Amino acid sequence: MAKQQKLRIAAAIFAILLFVLLLLVPRSPGNTDLATTSDNTGVVDDEVQKALRMVEGEQPMQGILKLRSILEEDPQNIDAAWNLGRFSIETGQFENAVSRLEQVLENKGEEKYPDTFIYLGHANEQLGNVVEAKKNYERFLESESEPQLMEEVRKRIAGLE
Repeated sequence: MAKQQKLRIAAAIFAILLFVLLLLVPRSPGNTDLATTSDNTGVVDDEVQKALRMVEGEQPMQGILKLRSILEEDPQNIDAAWNLGRFSIETGQFENAVSRLEQVLENKGEEKYPDTFIYLGHANEQLGNVVEAKKNYERFLESESEPQLMEEVRKRIAGLE
């Protein structure tokens, strides 16, 4: 019983630490221009930006609905899919998160959002899909990201084994 409690505490601490570290990781390349691009390279389109402002402001549900609408109209919009996946994790909707984050990867969004693998690993871990979680954490390690974050991911992998 005590071992299970220690594992739960360790998982909660890891989740909090991971969330804080992910807040510090840049979410897009250096280009902060808000112009819309058709190839989704380094730029978040205006509609997604508006939806994100709504989520962060006083209309979070309307912002989420707008992101969903954007994604319905353009299933290849990695910005909308990534943000919906991230919000799904924050609200404990791990199955939705997996679906959205896999959509990002299907559209080659890992170059723009390399931390997609961490989020996907975390969502799979929460769903009990340890093999998938480990696979995604390992794929993140291939991205050569921030050393501190990579070390935390290595620890997480070790905890899954």
